[in-house]
Amino acid sequence: MKKLIEQEHPPGSFFNHFLHSQTAGGIILLLVSGFAFYLANSDWWEVYNQIAHTKLSVHIGEWDLALDLNHWVNEGLMVLFFFLVGLEIKREILRGELSSARKASLAVFAAVGGMIVPALVYSLFNIFFSESRGGWGVPMATDIAFAIGVLSLLGKRVPVSLKVFLTGLAIVDDLGAILVIALFYSEQFHLNSLMIGLLFVVVSFVYGRRGGSNGYIYALLCVGCWYFILESGIHSTIAGVLMALTIPIKRKYNLEEVNHQLRARIQEEEDFGLEEEHLEAYQRIIRNTESPLQRFEHQLHPWVAFGIMPLFAFFNAGVHLPTHFTVGLLFEPHVLGIFFGLLLGKPVGVLLACWLAVSRGWATLPNGVGWRAMIGVGCLAGLGFTMSLFISVLAFEEGSHMLEEAKLGIICASLAAMCLGAPLTWLGLGKPRKKQRA
Repeated sequence: MKKLIEQEHPPGSFFNHFLHSQTAGGIILLLVSGFAFYLANSDWWEVYNQIAHTKLSVHIGEWDLALDLNHWVNEGLMVLFFFLVGLEIKREILRGELSSARKASLAVFAAVGGMIVPALVYSLFNIFFSESRGGWGVPMATDIAFAIGVLSLLGKRVPVSLKVFLTGLAIVDDLGAILVIALFYSEQFHLNSLMIGLLFVVVSFVYGRRGGSNGYIYALLCVGCWYFILESGIHSTIAGVLMALTIPIKRKYNLEEVNHQLRARIQEEEDFGLEEEHLEAYQRIIRNTESPLQRFEHQLHPWVAFGIMPLFAFFNAGVHLPTHFTVGLLFEPHVLGIFFGLLLGKPVGVLLACWLAVSRGWATLPNGVGWRAMIGVGCLAGLGFTMSLFISVLAFEEGSHMLEEAKLGIICASLAAMCLGAPLTWLGLGKPRKKQRA
């Protein structure tokens, strides 16, 4: 029985599943982004643009909500992406790699350094340009799907400890990006709508505390919270994070208690065996040994990785180069700030913060990883893609040349970070040691 259970749920299976889904999702994201860029600069540009701006309305009586497809993705579907990010943050803080100061310290230091320095680099390039000064948040973020995907493509040479470190860095980085969006990239809010939105959060929290685990009820509460947060003026994706923090991580049935009851039943009856009428009851018990948070993560990962994020990339990575495009556009201050913020600011910030933490004895490097490999990982942190594109939409006026140029800067910097970080990480890591035979 134990062997069967371990085959179905091997140790560390959730983390391995997480890595594999991020790797495949990152590859699909890259392909969709390339396709969107091609469409935006081909004869299909007008069709592509019309699809992005096609209005889709929801009517219930006199109530009406009308957004174009691009906004439905950015302000609707992306709520699920941020909901999943919120679940991952909560899990890592309570039970994962961020659950203790020792585990979390290096990733937290690296993430903070990797957010501050890129913002400073951007600000230095744009300090005298008021129209672009507000884009300082764009180069702060790391795209977890791309970063983990590239690292995983390097194969067995990469130790698990390094993947765990980069995952922790990206998750803390996402938390920082969420705070930046909430505090600096939200419009003036309407207090009444905000309070109603927060009421849905409170109801969800109370429901979870009382043992509630019905996904449909959480979905209805999340939709209500999303709508009123959207109406309040605060960016609607924050609703996803707030709702995620209310999802219980505690199991309804304790795994040890279930094991104890099964052992007792087996000892009582020598000829004990599973029968058809018992299967449904046992399946229900097994489902309840998984917390709502874990269940929602497992269910949402494929939808987000293979549906929502590719859709986001399709509508946001299609940068239309103007007919008068020249290389000189790449030297605009906001483009330079984004490019060098991601390509240089990220690794410098990550490495300086890590060096400070290690030299002071506050943290240690991942097992089997030296400073040469950390340089490559610091460069991979410059893969800002998804979150950077998202913040750029908030920082620059929709449809403006500045937004298109900012997106181009993000794409160029992310590709450069990937091309630089992957070989540096590979060269910095030694060949994996072969296990000695007994």
